[in-house]
Order: sequence, then C-alpha cells, then structure tokens
Amino acid sequence: MSNGFRFLGERLIAKTSFLELARRHYVVSEGRWVRREVIRHPGAVAVVPVIAGDVVLISQYRVAIAQELLEIPAGKCDEPGEDPETTAVRECEEEIGYRPDRLTLLHTFYTTPGFTDELIWVYLAEELESVESRPKGIEEERAEVVRLPIDEALRRVRNGEIRDAKTLIGLLALEKEWSA
Repeated sequence: MSNGFRFLGERLIAKTSFLELARRHYVVSEGRWVRREVIRHPGAVAVVPVIAGDVVLISQYRVAIAQELLEIPAGKCDEPGEDPETTAVRECEEEIGYRPDRLTLLHTFYTTPGFTDELIWVYLAEELESVESRPKGIEEERAEVVRLPIDEALRRVRNGEIRDAKTLIGLLALEKEWSA
C-alpha cells in the first residue's frame, strides 16, 4: 500500500563501509512533491542465547551515546550471500564465545523506519557449545560477557536498566515464547 505516494527516483548522497545515504523523490496523489533522505542498511541479527535458564549478554561501550549498554549479541548482515541464521551463529561465536546448535526466529522488526530500512532478525539460541570468541573491532574486544538468570534480565528490562531496543525486544519475545 503506497497511500498515494509514487516513487520517482533517488540520488546517492554518501556511502560508507556499510551504509548508504540516499535522497528519494516522490509525488503524492494531489500532485505535491516530497523529498526524503533515507539510510539504506544491510540488515542485522540479534540473538538471545539461553543456557540452563540464563541469558548470555554483553556489556559494551557505544560511541554514539557515550556509555556502556547491556545487550544481546548482534551484528550486521555484512558478509555477501550470508543468510541471517548463519550471521546469528557467527555473531554468537565472535561476541560471546558460543556456537548455537538450535536457532528459533522470535521476531523481525524495523529499527527506525522514519529514516532507515534496517531490518533486524531476532533469534533464540539454544544448545550452545563453548568455542573461542573472535571479537571484531575494539568495542567487542573490550566487551564483557554477562550471564544472568532470565528472571533477572527481565527485571532489568522492567526497571529501565536495559535500554537497548533490540535487547528489549529480544528479551520480551523470549518471555512471550517461554510463557506460551
């Protein structure tokens, strides 16, 4: 459903290692012209790893907000041809040092559709095997793996200690999955 928006075209304004900023042009049914800047993103995965009633999180510094956040493991779909499940396995290995044997898709969501097309696949990861972690980048190298009972993680969601959107969605989807 386009609600009367007709896409006319776009112009690439900037490109980074994984993002593109484009200016899109539309005309709406009453003849008005609309211009919008959008960020194209390759998509990402987020993983809720569960071991014996605990969830495995990471605490890492986030430059954009200049603070540490407690998060579920996650990462961009930046390997050409890699499907989201393979990305989920890779991110678990890199960030927390576990390889999931079983993944269940919990949810998909757009992060901020007002200006980006980023879509995140959220998986439940179970039957985890310990492997050597392979952090990529300085933030992951300095991140701390934090294992919490699921009830404690949900308490932190409810009291506002966990503020990362993908982590909120992942943990609440886990709660819904397990209470069903």
